[in-house]
Amino acid sequence: MKGLPYPSWRRIKHDFLHHFHLPRCDFLAWILVVKLAPSYYRKINSILTVSGRYRELPAWRQDFKRMWKKLGKKPITIPVNPAYKTDTKKLVCTCPSQSTNRFLLCKHIVQAVKPVPAVFFLEVRRQRTVPFWVHASLKPREDTAGDASSESPARVTEASGSLERAGDGDEDDSGDDGGDDGDDEEEEDVFVDMQKADEENLTFEETLDQHIDTIIEFANGLKYQRRFRDQRMLQALERDGGAFLRLARACLTKEKRLKSTRGGKTPSTWETSTSAAMYYRARPTYAAEQDN
Repeated sequence: MKGLPYPSWRRIKHDFLHHFHLPRCDFLAWILVVKLAPSYYRKINSILTVSGRYRELPAWRQDFKRMWKKLGKKPITIPVNPAYKTDTKKLVCTCPSQSTNRFLLCKHIVQAVKPVPAVFFLEVRRQRTVPFWVHASLKPREDTAGDASSESPARVTEASGSLERAGDGDEDDSGDDGGDDGDDEEEEDVFVDMQKADEENLTFEETLDQHIDTIIEFANGLKYQRRFRDQRMLQALERDGGAFLRLARACLTKEKRLKSTRGGKTPSTWETSTSAAMYYRARPTYAAEQDN
């Protein structure tokens, strides 16, 4: 019975076996063959037979429509990878996305054909050989009729404009005769790189002292903001600095619980509230008094 889908098993249980507990295997086989199978035969015949009446569409058509519209809105990287070749007649593409797609589609194929009408999603037929999808409205765009890997007109225009701007900039840079300016730029780049290297080579104490100075200076600036009572500043602090505030509260709460003399429960390392403060060491009592 593991091979049956859930609706089929539910129908067997509620329609036929609700009067029988632990039925015999031969009785269960008789129910499957005589009672359950004919209902599915009738459903298949109603789907395959054209009667002129409305009948429910297969479930895969809704997923196909959703996938088609999703791929139609996906941006295509410009310039297009030369390894991706799209054949609009056979509806095949060499990109790796088509072979893994449930409907053997990709954004290059969907955007290489003309916009399809709504009736397309009701009438399109799928095949086992190329083209995998057949419908009268599946026609290649005019700009892709000769080139299988080209894109839509808007994207081609945008790409060509960006390439022209990039080319103009290269020509201006190459036509500049100022040799001294180039030397100054090289010296400035070297200076910046050396400064970054010095910052990266800081010791643990120096890095931590920088963070402490930044926090203290920012705390003094926050005290000055109290007089303005600007809710927007408070919201920005809670939104952008929420992670740091939660870390600070977790560390201070851990320290307070460890110093408590009421015999409270020791904070666990894996608690959600204290996991962020795992590496925070509580200060001794005398050190806390000296800091205050």
